[in-house]
Formats: sequence, C-alpha cells, structure tokens
Amino acid sequence: MKLTTLPALALAFALSFGAVAPAAAATYTTLDPAASHITFGYSQMNVKMDGSFGEISAKELQFDPAKPESAKVTLDIKLASVDAGYAEANTELKKAEWLNLATHPLATFTSSSVKALGNNQFEVAGTLSIKGHTQDIVVPVTFTEKDGKGEFEGQFTFKRGDFKIGEGEWADFSIVANDIQVKFHIVTTP
Repeated sequence: MKLTTLPALALAFALSFGAVAPAAAATYTTLDPAASHITFGYSQMNVKMDGSFGEISAKELQFDPAKPESAKVTLDIKLASVDAGYAEANTELKKAEWLNLATHPLATFTSSSVKALGNNQFEVAGTLSIKGHTQDIVVPVTFTEKDGKGEFEGQFTFKRGDFKIGEGEWADFSIVANDIQVKFHIVTTP
C-alpha cells in the first residue's frame, strides 16, 4: 500500500464512524426586510384583488434547522405600508372601519411552537394580532437554505371578521369576502 493512500483511508474510516463532525448548521436570527414580502388576496364583489405590505420587521427571530422545535419568531407588519393596488383603496384601508391605523399601526405574528413535518416542511403555531384582536393560527411553512440565507415560504387564510376588519357597512361579506389569503416569503441571515 502506498503511503499517500493511508490518509485517504483514515479519513474514510473516520467519516464512516462519525469521528469528523459535520459543519455546524446556521442559526438564522436576522430578517432581510428588502428581500422579504407579504402579499394578500381577497374578493370584492366576486372580483379577485391583490395587495401587499412593504414594511416587515422582526422583534424576535431564532431558527436553527437542527433544532426547529426551539424556534421563536415575532414579526411586525407596518399596516401603513399597505398597497391594495390603487390609491383610493389604500386610503380607505387606513380608516377606523378597516385597519384603524391611528390606534393599531401594526399587525403582529408571534410563534408559540414549531413542528417539523419532514422534507423541510414545518407547522408553525402562534397568534396573529390585528386591530386589537388576537387569534390562534397554524401556518404551514417550507424552509430552504440558499446562498447563506434561510428562506421561509407559506400561505394561510384568515377571516377578516375575526379581527373586525371592515366594520359598519363593510361588515357585509357579500361586498368584500370574509376570507383573506396571505402569502409570504421571508428571507433571513445568521
């Protein structure tokens, strides 16, 4: 046996028995707000409408792919950053009947648990608070690591009536549907 093959054999042997530790997984703690986005969809008089929020921040963010059950996240969405596609809708949404920005400038999601489902799929339970009302939700999330970043994608539906979004004449769900579909792409770094 040649002397140069001994180091290769030693490395192969060590790897087969776990003597060489794998590279440590990153813990993602910082939100990249410029790369992250949250969109929403709803139906107004049976016409599909879309919108987005331009400002997202993280009060708390900790995700270790090796220990997902210990993850914690609190995300704030600045409701004044709403873009419903046209100026009149943006102005209307800021009023007391809708999002009531004067009193409630933020929507907040706070996680309470994370359950790994396999294949980079997770179930994130927590609370969603909008306009002074809080509801428990469970959100399916897909996590991928790419170019040193952790990316979270998912979608869920909530009932606007549960949060008193659209009061008075706007409480009629035949005009603006009760279901609001939310899609998100959250980008994080270690």
